Amino acid sequence: MTSDVKFPLTNQELAAIGKDGLVRLPANWDEYWEVLAAAEYRADFYNNEIIASMSYEGDIHSHLASEFGFLLKSIFTDLKSFRVYNSNRPVYIPACKHLKTGVFNSDGMVISLPTTPYEYQKGMTAETTPILLIEILSETTQSYDWGTKLPCYKEIPSLQQIFFIEQSKPKIFVMEREAPNRWVETTLTQAEEAIVIQGQSIPLQKIYRELYF
Repeated sequence: MTSDVKFPLTNQELAAIGKDGLVRLPANWDEYWEVLAAAEYRADFYNNEIIASMSYEGDIHSHLASEFGFLLKSIFTDLKSFRVYNSNRPVYIPACKHLKTGVFNSDGMVISLPTTPYEYQKGMTAETTPILLIEILSETTQSYDWGTKLPCYKEIPSLQQIFFIEQSKPKIFVMEREAPNRWVETTLTQAEEAIVIQGQSIPLQKIYRELYF
């Protein structure tokens, strides 16, 4: 590192200084890139801070990510005009370039149109035309997800749907674009209520199956 400050690089080191999961580390632009290249965990850069969370997944998070991976693959497998990505695929949002990078890591799934990705650092690319973003929420990242990431997500011209998925109980926040600057938000909590993707309905009871709260 070019700085005298020692930044954590492993999940264990990160956990030692941030027992609540989300860690904010004052840093400059160059330090962020050095950390990103060397660290085990994922990180964003916002307001002169490295915002980091462990790459470790709990059992419920992993279960939900696997369920969505299976469901989305089954929906999009024959739709060659879309690509399905697992957790941590970055997205680039030019409208949020004032936050320095304009790049955010979606902690869930990304469905994108197959366009040329944006190279924000040598060897590191981000999607520019997602149509669906899924975030699996946690207590430690919720304020960042809702307060910083969501407003930026809504600035992506291609984006049509955003799902925020609760881990602690069956609950999904659905944001759907009706017009360029108008989003409709719905909260689903009942087992028979369903999200709709590409005309296919998926009820909560299917998403949260085999989970007990």
